[in-house]
Amino acid sequence: MATSLVRWDPFAEFASVRSAMDRLFDQSFGRLPLVRNSEELGPLSIGLDVVETNSEYVVKAAIPGVDPADIDISVEDDVLTIKGEFEQREESQEQNYLRRELRHGSFQRALRLPPTVDAEKAKAEFEHGMLRLALPKKPEARTRAIKITPAGVIEGEKAAQE
Repeated sequence: MATSLVRWDPFAEFASVRSAMDRLFDQSFGRLPLVRNSEELGPLSIGLDVVETNSEYVVKAAIPGVDPADIDISVEDDVLTIKGEFEQREESQEQNYLRRELRHGSFQRALRLPPTVDAEKAKAEFEHGMLRLALPKKPEARTRAIKITPAGVIEGEKAAQE
């Protein structure tokens, strides 16, 4: 069930392969790291962890440097969407950057939820740049334990016989 919650982002993989190749060439030929614009690193996205428990799904997202009031979280048609914007700080054009990877601009991440999620009861917390969403499961979707009793004896009848 948890594998259906993971969304593959091919652009993120291209960016990591490109970064690895650049490091390889930089080390091989003794070059200084190149200055890069944030647009070259691919679309702005945020990293997510999704954990399933008996009663809920927990989504954790790393969103450092963003004010919680500027984060928009919505669920529509079983799709969780997290939107926001990384603020651009004014920087001097006179600085000689050797590498520039800190991103700014808007970000968005969408994640399809299983139909067993009760989105109306979702709760969000934000602390030290980490967003934590608790998405409870509907009662009928929760795991129930069934006790095994001796053959032919129903749990209620067993108590009456004793």
